Amino acid sequence: MTHSHRTTTEFCKTFGLVCGLLAAHMALAQDDPFKLQVEVRQSGDTFNTQASFKLPLTPCQAWNYIVDYDAAVQIPGVVSSKTTRMGPAKTRVERSLRETFLFFPIRMHTVIEFTETAGKGTDFVQIEGEAKSHRGSWRLEPSTDGTVFRYQATSEPDSSIPMPVIRYFLDKRLRSSFAAMAQVGAQRSGTSCPS
Repeated sequence: MTHSHRTTTEFCKTFGLVCGLLAAHMALAQDDPFKLQVEVRQSGDTFNTQASFKLPLTPCQAWNYIVDYDAAVQIPGVVSSKTTRMGPAKTRVERSLRETFLFFPIRMHTVIEFTETAGKGTDFVQIEGEAKSHRGSWRLEPSTDGTVFRYQATSEPDSSIPMPVIRYFLDKRLRSSFAAMAQVGAQRSGTSCPS
């Protein structure tokens, strides 16, 4: 095989690989109509999570979705969700979750209090649950063709939970949970909304 023929063959292989990667990237972009972004950073025993996605909802539809806390039962892993209104802008949500890690069932229970700022978002803090601490917020940002949902949270898991379990939830389940939430929320496009 001549040098020029070998060089041409290598170029074709490289070009084919690049085209394949670009096609895969474009397919992923097309498969993500919600522009989902999830980032988790660890600092010592604390995990900082930021996530965002965009839904084709009006501000009113987005607000109704973000405060429909019991809609969480449509997210895989959430077994039950019970909402108790504590005041005009405060809600307590009790949830049970069930996951499987290496064929072993893991059950979790949490109680979270939400403080609502109408049309803008919510702030939340765990008052009971498996984590030492868990607090954060949801914010709604209107855009030209929908609403951007922004989530941020700071969590410190209980030291009795093995790190492999924690990493599993962060690496495997977190993104799929936000994706499921986006899919459920997108179904509210076109629903009636009080003015």
